[in-house]
Amino acid sequence: MRDSFISSIYKVTKKDKNVLCIVGDIGAFLLRNYIKDFPNNYFNLGVAEANMVGVASGLAMSGKIPFVYTITPFITARPYEQIKVDVCYNNANVKLVGVGSGASYGTMGSTHHSLDDLALMSTLPNMTVISPSDPLEVEEAVFAAAKHVGPVYIRLTLKSKPLIYKREDFKIGKARVVRNGKDVAVIATGDMVEVAVDAASILEKENISCQIINMHTIKPIDERLIGDLSKKYKVIISIEEHSVMGGLGSAISSVLAQIPDNKALFKAMGFRDEFVKIYASDKHEIFNAYGLSEKHLANEVLSLYMYAKSNNTRRH
Repeated sequence: MRDSFISSIYKVTKKDKNVLCIVGDIGAFLLRNYIKDFPNNYFNLGVAEANMVGVASGLAMSGKIPFVYTITPFITARPYEQIKVDVCYNNANVKLVGVGSGASYGTMGSTHHSLDDLALMSTLPNMTVISPSDPLEVEEAVFAAAKHVGPVYIRLTLKSKPLIYKREDFKIGKARVVRNGKDVAVIATGDMVEVAVDAASILEKENISCQIINMHTIKPIDERLIGDLSKKYKVIISIEEHSVMGGLGSAISSVLAQIPDNKALFKAMGFRDEFVKIYASDKHEIFNAYGLSEKHLANEVLSLYMYAKSNNTRRH
């Protein structure tokens, strides 16, 4: 995802010279071609994230479209007051891009993990929150963010595989169907879309057919799709590389709770209310340790599906 953002910010700046790339002392080597070709569009403001966000807000209110790029906890948690007051209160056209989200920096521990960023950004008025699932979607998100007027947060991990499925046009607030299924709906975001696809392959062997949804926009969330799923499926499960509080699962449960005739059982999977204290270069080891691997997801789907099926049988 990181490399995709680097190529995407180059393309979008080439198309619109009002686009700026502001960084917090990272990515100089990766951005070397950008710096060479667009020297007046690039600003390295150092390890001073609050100042960086304030400067971006001023530039946005002068007609520019600044993309502010650094490691996720340093662009969400550290300058939170400036994001709230300078960016969101003024509805400034600033695009925040966090890289290494979730547990991507698995060897660096909780200082570099971001399991709360979706919650932090989603509570801010005027903020749009996007969580792409693969490199192609990163490019689509960058172009959509540049076109969108108002604050946007784009959540990037480090590395992800391209997902192969028939894609509808990328639209902020409209989820994508990755895989059709008739028994259970699994809603995922970011790298967890790949985990959901792998879990669906496991569940095929149990004759359970899963609909896989890529919820790339956390805010505004696709309420219409969630409503449709609640009528079609008896079981809906969400999975995210984030705390279960304040992220994808919370947003979905809020929608489901307000649907009077909702009969779907719902479970949110994510990191529980704790710090991750396992260090691993491969974050899938962390997923496995905290119950978020494709096997864990498949087991949760199977358990909830059988429960729903048995209850339905007893009622009849």
